[in-house]
Amino acid sequence: MAWFSWPFGKKTAAAYITWHLGGGSKACEACRKLDGTSWVPGHAFKGPPLKAECLCPGGCTCRELVVRMDEAWGPGNAEWITKRGGLVTGAQMDKFLSN
Repeated sequence: MAWFSWPFGKKTAAAYITWHLGGGSKACEACRKLDGTSWVPGHAFKGPPLKAECLCPGGCTCRELVVRMDEAWGPGNAEWITKRGGLVTGAQMDKFLSN
């Protein structure tokens, strides 16, 4: 939905941000541990790329995936993250989304 909205100038606010693993099967353990970590905008968590901890060949290729309000399946996801301090692990997010 929002992939098409960007070229037409529609920019909705960010609901939350998710760490998206780069490097596929070659990604290092430090990057893998952060895959799926989600946080609300304004949280002190620093997103990718990793600096000192990353051991991926060629450096960290992880990216931030910004989930916009019109993509977030309603405000529930961002509210749920906020209620947990504004930052959740990938495992916590997977469990929440599977319910």
